Amino acid sequence: MSNKQRLYFLDVGQGMCTYLEEYDDGDIVANVLFDLGSTKSKRRAGTPTVEFLVERIKERDWTGDEGTLDVVFISHKDADHVNLLWSLLDALPKMMIGEVHHSGRYEWYTSAKGNILTALGKRTANPKTCVRNFSIGASSFYKRPWPAVWTSDYKAGAYVIAVNTSDSTDNIGKHVEHVYSSALPNGDLANSTSLGIYLKMYDVGAVIFGDATFSTFQFTNQLFLADSIVLDQSFALQAPHHGSRLTTFGLKSTDGAISLEAAKVVDTFAALAHGATVIVSADTSHCHPSLETIGTFVKYADATSAWWSDPNITPYHFASAYFDLPRSSTLAAPNANYTFQTQKNFYTTLYYGLNTTKWDFSYPPMVAATAPTVPSSEGMNWMYEVNENSKVSPTNIPLVGISSNRLPKTKASLDALFVEAHAVRARQQAETVAPAPQAPPHAGGARPPATAQVQLRRLKARP
Repeated sequence: MSNKQRLYFLDVGQGMCTYLEEYDDGDIVANVLFDLGSTKSKRRAGTPTVEFLVERIKERDWTGDEGTLDVVFISHKDADHVNLLWSLLDALPKMMIGEVHHSGRYEWYTSAKGNILTALGKRTANPKTCVRNFSIGASSFYKRPWPAVWTSDYKAGAYVIAVNTSDSTDNIGKHVEHVYSSALPNGDLANSTSLGIYLKMYDVGAVIFGDATFSTFQFTNQLFLADSIVLDQSFALQAPHHGSRLTTFGLKSTDGAISLEAAKVVDTFAALAHGATVIVSADTSHCHPSLETIGTFVKYADATSAWWSDPNITPYHFASAYFDLPRSSTLAAPNANYTFQTQKNFYTTLYYGLNTTKWDFSYPPMVAATAPTVPSSEGMNWMYEVNENSKVSPTNIPLVGISSNRLPKTKASLDALFVEAHAVRARQQAETVAPAPQAPPHAGGARPPATAQVQLRRLKARP
């Protein structure tokens, strides 16, 4: 099919980057960048990601010069969400930008290199009108039909879930300059202003957040429950704040006790956001991601089958997380980063951490699993492709995993990844209809037959 959209969750080490491309008959006709920053592992992941984006943006060339970005969303001012934008601008000195949307105050985006919003604004037609902020507690979901802050020609649209929620109770609708000080915010304030969007792609979509905190979840729950809104057509959810336990549950310390009330708030948000797969921008810094936090979001993910498995360890894939849960009633929480095997639908950009402890187990269930016999890439990028017929199903929306040191250099090699992903899903779907007889055991073990795919269960919002 000539019309399609691709969504990339890209590895940048400690940081976040999400990128959308829309195609018409092989040509890129729209693109969106949501965050681009890194404060750790830049050499491993940051440079390859910027190089990948440079080639992709060049393909979107409506100016006749050096590529175009239709819109840039910046979740908040922190370096691990913005600082690689400088590298992108340096690599594409003639790139044009349509719109820039950000949270917080304009002055907060100033660093030793200058103000990144000013630098981005220079690439737009008019910085005064094309660089845009949001009021306190802004959202597209106050009334139906929901207004998008950006749309494409082929049913792609960005809808604000929540932004600038740190002081939304008494100041909803006010300009940020009337509420926030011009002084640089502390970490809690910067994170709680984070922009979250629902990126609609044809009839499905993805939830994309920056470093949203507990206050953001409270705000979103109240807004969504008031109008019975459930984003139950989401094929992907990017875990807010890299899956942090501290800010997700509103704790005073990372190892603090989670109250029943706090757990219910986060659980309700997870049910309303409802991603069939959970993507986590992970690194070993700051206890990211917390296995306890990820467990809350994975509870509402597709439980019928894994959307992607590593060819070397099928039917499993690797994930890395900070273990803050006891392994049993007699063992304390390990309180360390681990890489492990899983069939659950959560996928971390820190695929196989060199400075994590490797356990030869699968989670869940806690059963023995053979450790990999070949080296695995430390970082991983996760890519989806949808079209006008896409439904939230692993056989319908291919998920591609490609390591950070193997990002495709050309359009042809990128297309080949999705061609292979479609072929794999077609084979698996055929096996579920008429499974072939299981081969006898042999050295290395036979691949188990595919399990039947069932319709993804839809959850309703909790009262």
